[in-house]
Amino acid sequence: MKVKICGITNREDAVWALNDGAHFIGVDFRRRSPRCVLPQEAKDWVPDLPTFASVIGLFDEQAPKDIAQFAAEMNLKGVQLNGPQTPQRLAAVRRALTVAECPPFVIKGLAVPDESVADIPQWVKWVDYILLYDPAESKSGRQVGPFDWSLAAAVAAHGKPVFLAGGLTAENLREAAAQARPFAVDVTLSVQKSTRHKDRAKMRAFISAALLGR
Repeated sequence: MKVKICGITNREDAVWALNDGAHFIGVDFRRRSPRCVLPQEAKDWVPDLPTFASVIGLFDEQAPKDIAQFAAEMNLKGVQLNGPQTPQRLAAVRRALTVAECPPFVIKGLAVPDESVADIPQWVKWVDYILLYDPAESKSGRQVGPFDWSLAAAVAAHGKPVFLAGGLTAENLREAAAQARPFAVDVTLSVQKSTRHKDRAKMRAFISAALLGR
């Protein structure tokens, strides 16, 4: 089971997460996010991370061409699209990445229960992974209880590996893994010290719990 530490806003937290064993780190470029990293800030440290770093950029409303250009400049390994995304928009992002000769994989964030699992066939061919998350946690900015993790099985049936996010802690990871059997787990709130800074001890505990549970 792989680990994504999301909401990274600075070089120090990124290096800590990577050194402690995180497979992916998420950097949020959504303008309304409290963890938003501005493009000029990102250019100071994201491209200089170790070459093995799998940095995933979070986007929502940006134009496909802008996403592709920025992904190339930042050497992003993945692009994550949260919020309502039409099949046409997902296709446009994929085409823009191809035209820009930019190879990041694409993750579609699926907000449950706001978005329906039944709609996945309409857009699944344009993405490489599906991430399940609880929008209540994103909107409130505070830890909420876990949602129905068993939904991951229904999502995985569409042939894409699943990232599981929302309500995860080092303490409940084993239960989450047993119910959802995800490809990867994704955490933001339970490993933070403040909105824009991570707690290294909590990050290490979460990563260790995930790796022990694989």
